[in-house]
Amino acid sequence: MSRVVKDELASLLALHQDRVYRIALGIAGQRADAEDIMQDALLSIARGHRDFRGDAALSTWIYRITLRTALAWMARHRRGEAAGEAHPDLSAHADAPLDLSRALARLPLAARTVLMLVAVEGFSHAEAARLLDIPEGTVASRLHHARAQLRRALG
Repeated sequence: MSRVVKDELASLLALHQDRVYRIALGIAGQRADAEDIMQDALLSIARGHRDFRGDAALSTWIYRITLRTALAWMARHRRGEAAGEAHPDLSAHADAPLDLSRALARLPLAARTVLMLVAVEGFSHAEAARLLDIPEGTVASRLHHARAQLRRALG
């Protein structure tokens, strides 16, 4: 790999690193797990950058790799927990009230992922659907159910 390509790749990874971390944290709920996921995702992106075909925006490709990496990591490391139930580092969401952090952690993983993509990261329903490779209606449904669960949990 030439020096120019290495520099361009390093710049690309630095540009997207914060959002990759936030996506990983939103799914994992713990800083240490999010850091592991981020490292795995950035390594996958660096290894696969030559395979990028341009069928979607580069950022979409990066965030799709991040999501797949995070979901696979969760499946491997959270076998002993109930499906979708995280034991978050509540300090990871320092700006959020403690009750909200706990309520978010109790959401099923699929609902928490959609909520994080749309409500926190600002992706449109269509963008979230592309990232997750699910129908846009499924995004809307999961988002509706996630918000309803949060309302009930927060009373």
